Amino acid sequence: MEYVILGGGAAGISAAFAIREVDRDGSIRVISKDGIPYSAVFLAEYLEGVKENNLYIKDPEAYEKAGIEIVEGEAKGFDSGRVILGDEEVEYDRLLIATGSKPFIPPIEGVEKQNVFTFQTLSDARNLRSAAEKARNAAIIGAGPIGLEVAYSLKVLGLNVRVFELFDRILPGLVEREISEMVQREFERHGIEFHTGVRVEEFLGDSKVEGVFAGEEYEADLVVLSTGVKPNVEPFKGKLETNRGILVNRKMETSLENVYAAGDVAEAENFFGEVCITPTWSNAVSQGRVAGLNMAGVKAFHEGSIRANIVKKSTMPVISLGLSGDFESVTYRTERIYRKAFFRDGMLVGYQSAGSWSDVSLAGVLQFLIRKRLTIKNKDELVKRPQSLKNLLNLYFNK
Repeated sequence: MEYVILGGGAAGISAAFAIREVDRDGSIRVISKDGIPYSAVFLAEYLEGVKENNLYIKDPEAYEKAGIEIVEGEAKGFDSGRVILGDEEVEYDRLLIATGSKPFIPPIEGVEKQNVFTFQTLSDARNLRSAAEKARNAAIIGAGPIGLEVAYSLKVLGLNVRVFELFDRILPGLVEREISEMVQREFERHGIEFHTGVRVEEFLGDSKVEGVFAGEEYEADLVVLSTGVKPNVEPFKGKLETNRGILVNRKMETSLENVYAAGDVAEAENFFGEVCITPTWSNAVSQGRVAGLNMAGVKAFHEGSIRANIVKKSTMPVISLGLSGDFESVTYRTERIYRKAFFRDGMLVGYQSAGSWSDVSLAGVLQFLIRKRLTIKNKDELVKRPQSLKNLLNLYFNK
């Protein structure tokens, strides 16, 4: 059996090892644009000096031991039974598309200037780290989780950092306003400047960026775009059923036989029954595993994703899980900690927290509670002392 996996991220590597668990003899080739697969989750740490080999998902020897071939390259398209890699064609019996997403480039005048960067790949991080060594003033466009982490890392490197956000607060759409305000105050305490509710209209300078115009001029000899991503579906349009991403069922099957998709490129039904894209590391790992098992002949079904976003920089860590909005909710707040849990019919459906590293460490436990649809009898206890979750789980496993 010839297995070909397009993409060396979390979904692709998870699938490759799942296949090998079942099929000990089949040929597995992972086509990785960036060579040795790495975790993009820690690229901000790379800016601060973490070595590249510490980013690797697995040691290179692990692939050789498992008989998984890593091929550097990028798919330009595919046809039934074959993938086009530049001038080369690779045949497959089972194909997984795990090509992830690519940055959305906003239509800002001057966006093509030198020292305007995206931040999604190791190559992006290398270029940004090199430029940061010679820069003084950085502008981050977008105040989502990645934008905030990059801003913090560049501040650690000694740059003056300004963050520009089109919405009226940071982390828009991810957390309650109270959390946005707490996090902003903490980042400001570290010397990072915020401009919310403003539109960046132009990047100033000749061939190299020298400033940002957003109602007025601001100095910037380095710009990072953190303005969202879109699924990398272009090489596959017209061949597969797509919406924003490649549409898949719970077995990660696409509309074409023997072709699967997983991770940020896949549009699937989430845990709550909504068909959407969930661009998180944990979702990519779980979808990749399900795809790999099905590719190897073991019937497996994905439970559906639960959105999980974490901001791990500064002394104000943030976690946002599941649903929020017009649900029953319980809030707990102190000067340094804010928690809010969301419930439907007595069951936990969402959770947000700022200021507590222990809450971040409980992300998996919280997702477990959501998935098991356990009725939470003491909701106040859950938000006041989330460590009590362990007692709840002990009761669950010992009942």
